Amino acid sequence: MKTVKIKNYARFAAIAACAATAVLAFADLSWAQNYDSLAKEATTNGWRQGIGMTLCPIKLGILLVFYLAWVATTGWCNNDAERLGDPDQEQSNGLNLIVFVAAFFVALLVPIFWIGLPIVVLAWLVPIFIYVKKRNKGMLDADKVMTPSHLSFWFRTKVLKQQVKPKPKSYEGGSSVQLEATGLNMDESTKISRTVQSRNLNGSVGYNLFRELLYHALHSRALEVIIEFGAEETKFQYQIDGVYHPILDATKKPWLREEADEVAKAAKILIGGKPDDRAGRQNGLFKVLYDKNKKGKPKTCDVELHTAGVPTGEVFKAVFQFKTAPFKNVAEICDDPERQEKLRAVINSENGLVVLASAPHQGLKTLTTVMFNTADRFTRDFSAVEDVQHPYEFIENVTTTKYDSSKGETPMTVLPDVYFREPKVVLVRDMVNLEAWKLACDEVKNDRLIISTFRGADSVDAIIGLLKFGVDPKELADALTSVIAQKLVRKLCDTCKEDIKPDPRVLQQLGLDPKTDKIYRKRVHEPVEPGERDYYEPCEDCRDIGYKGRVAIFDVLEITDDMRQIIAADVDLDKKNKALRQAAFKSGQRGYLVDGARLIKNGVTSYEELIRVLSGKR
Repeated sequence: MKTVKIKNYARFAAIAACAATAVLAFADLSWAQNYDSLAKEATTNGWRQGIGMTLCPIKLGILLVFYLAWVATTGWCNNDAERLGDPDQEQSNGLNLIVFVAAFFVALLVPIFWIGLPIVVLAWLVPIFIYVKKRNKGMLDADKVMTPSHLSFWFRTKVLKQQVKPKPKSYEGGSSVQLEATGLNMDESTKISRTVQSRNLNGSVGYNLFRELLYHALHSRALEVIIEFGAEETKFQYQIDGVYHPILDATKKPWLREEADEVAKAAKILIGGKPDDRAGRQNGLFKVLYDKNKKGKPKTCDVELHTAGVPTGEVFKAVFQFKTAPFKNVAEICDDPERQEKLRAVINSENGLVVLASAPHQGLKTLTTVMFNTADRFTRDFSAVEDVQHPYEFIENVTTTKYDSSKGETPMTVLPDVYFREPKVVLVRDMVNLEAWKLACDEVKNDRLIISTFRGADSVDAIIGLLKFGVDPKELADALTSVIAQKLVRKLCDTCKEDIKPDPRVLQQLGLDPKTDKIYRKRVHEPVEPGERDYYEPCEDCRDIGYKGRVAIFDVLEITDDMRQIIAADVDLDKKNKALRQAAFKSGQRGYLVDGARLIKNGVTSYEELIRVLSGKR
């Protein structure tokens, strides 16, 4: 709905007000003639003044002030909703008009002025506050209106006439997110040049649209954004809590084909790519600055951008690389004291080889940080080895030695020197070559604890993966002491989850008490019969996903003598896989199911979510 329609609304309201005033005059005469006591009260406190039965101009003037205020604020709401692409703009405008005009008539027809005036004031303010509350939800603090900081800024600039900052440049308008070029081994002049070129490309159209998309993604709790540039339309997907969701209103307004092209060019310039190459693969980093704190300093996050040509057009994948892990220690990632104690015992082992494992997108980087934050780093000498191209969060009391994979370096470039310094515990975050694994198995013999990471769906899968990678079975059997595998399950939204009576077969499968009377699931939107009203309201807390946040489940495998014999045996890997799982079950280790069943029992997650994660679906 365009602004001109708001002006038409104002004209309509003015005509309605004149008609209401005429009605008031007639009604005023009628009351005066037929109801003496009411007429006397109306003459004192109402619209009329004196015996001449004329309308009081002062009181009508007061009403006119509120009418003009309604016109101004409703016009602002319309313009703001149009700028943000609010799909409910037309309904909001209509509601504002109907409510105010109805209240205006009621106020004029009520003979007592001090009763009618509050009706008009409420009809003016309530729709405004409803719109503002809806508008501000999910926005950055800097973009919210009618907050204490916003009202303070308005008062200082509009009332006190204090000096304001210059008008923002084209690339500074809209959302408060800003983008800057970045990258390792890149000089400052190159970063500035790329940033300026991206901002100034064709009046900042592509740059601003890209900012708006990332703004929306950040406040949807997305970790990844996928943009599919098609011939006819542009599609978006957000990876939220490990699951991809199609986002239909990611930028509020759909991108035109020309706008999508500008976005692609601006993003490629930002990472130092080739703007006109729509077929080749391109990769790079840029930085997002967002959500300023009280001191005006913004948070920052690197974004890894991958582009690739596909038969239907081009696909962009933007991955947020937050500087801090979402969890700090095992108490935050696991709510079971017994499981916490087991994890602490493993990470504080005196010696041996400990492998941390997870499937892709299951929080292996966070698991490593959590385990090291949990370890006793004050009574033992800790060292870590990492690639400068893939930096990790800083951990106190850990000496970090870095290598640069962009120069052809590997962990073996620095590991001999690290081991020569004889630290008690060594963490090699990404053991990418076989020589490093062989050296790690040898160093265990020096009464050292070696910790590294490997990809695997569970603990046994990680061991089989190491053997496929080429690690000597006998050396691995001698060195390996524990494997900690992790998966992340989504937590049910506390606002909208619903309880159900569990199927006895589900309780039996999970090992739960058969007398359990309820478990929880994601709220289901039941279909309604044609013609019936649908009372379902989307949940604003989880954006109607049904889940909000994730929690870890663990498969902690402590290597027994039977398992060592199986690992070292010269048999087929498939048979070795089966034998290891049987040995783990025999030793009382139940893998992920124990943690998953506990979370279902406590209403933290759902049975459907646990099955999805255990089956490896995304």
